Amino acid sequence: MNIRRIRTDFPVLSEWVYLDNAFVGLIPRQVKEGYDSFLEQWYLFHTSENKTILQEWIEKASKVRKDMAEFIHVSSDELAFTTCTGSGLNIVVNGTEWQKGDNAVFPEWEHNPLDTYTMRKQGVNSRVWKPHEGIFLIEDLEKLVDDRTKVVQVSEVSYVNGLRFNLEEVAELVHDHGAKLLVDATQAIGALDVNYKGSEVDYVSFAPYKYLMGPAGLAFLYVDKDGIDELTPDRTGWKNQIYEGDNPEESAKPGTAEKFEYGTINFQGVYALDRSLEYLNSIGIRNIEKRNLELSKHLYDKLTSTGESVWTPEPKSTIISFFQDGAPELANRLKEEKIKVTGRAAHGDHIRVSVHFYNTREDIDQLVEKLT
Repeated sequence: MNIRRIRTDFPVLSEWVYLDNAFVGLIPRQVKEGYDSFLEQWYLFHTSENKTILQEWIEKASKVRKDMAEFIHVSSDELAFTTCTGSGLNIVVNGTEWQKGDNAVFPEWEHNPLDTYTMRKQGVNSRVWKPHEGIFLIEDLEKLVDDRTKVVQVSEVSYVNGLRFNLEEVAELVHDHGAKLLVDATQAIGALDVNYKGSEVDYVSFAPYKYLMGPAGLAFLYVDKDGIDELTPDRTGWKNQIYEGDNPEESAKPGTAEKFEYGTINFQGVYALDRSLEYLNSIGIRNIEKRNLELSKHLYDKLTSTGESVWTPEPKSTIISFFQDGAPELANRLKEEKIKVTGRAAHGDHIRVSVHFYNTREDIDQLVEKLT
């Protein structure tokens, strides 16, 4: 991996020490070119023979769906385009057949807590999995899950302190009670080599504007093939209509996750993500994960050696957090010096640092030097 050459694809890095990828990831020039190619095609109305421009867009979306499915080791028939991580989570919540007295379980720091208007209206109880010194113990989850549990939701990587959950272990416990496991993977995909078919999860929702270096306003929902038929779409439109009368558009392919796509998607984002996946695959996700974990370990070691109160239990993701009085103010001061991290008062004042493969040890050393 030629980091010096890679960094030239990210003009921001010539000016910034950018360590805030868990907030918004940077995009390389190749992804910008993907956005531009969509606009150029539309602006000049370039279409292939016998194709409408919408058919061109849908064809590109089909390719990206397939490439994204391969990237996370699932079938393209199990993957639906959505608009954001929350959209995918809502498809699952609103499409589940809840009964009064059912319950759902989620960790206390979940970004999108499994406690919604729909669930409250239907008399569903929300149960909160509490942490102990920055980690969530499986034995505590065992006390919360029972035979009335319908869904357990976790983030594969916590957006708060970078804790990485053992999805196989959680899935086994959840399935023992006949419940489903819903995963928010936005902080994992693109940063780590994931395999959702191998981890036995039921649903995964994720957005590509962080570590996948892709667009905002476009996201995905994975639904395991065995659960597609039992999950009801929470809305219907031209793309997944079930009306059998005469209409000009083809209906979604039966038995696939496309049934959760109800309307026009962010096609410009599709063209951008096509270039992003091409870029990431040219490097190799295993190489990316290896470098990310090395950088994360370097950051963890530097912070602990300087006496910072590190909140992250161990470096198993790209996110390292440490407690810091006046964290938002410190983050603003660092930003003035062209060093970008996240500072939050929520969950106790803390600084969150999040690396990606294009970062360097020098980036990390420069940050730590400003803290001491």
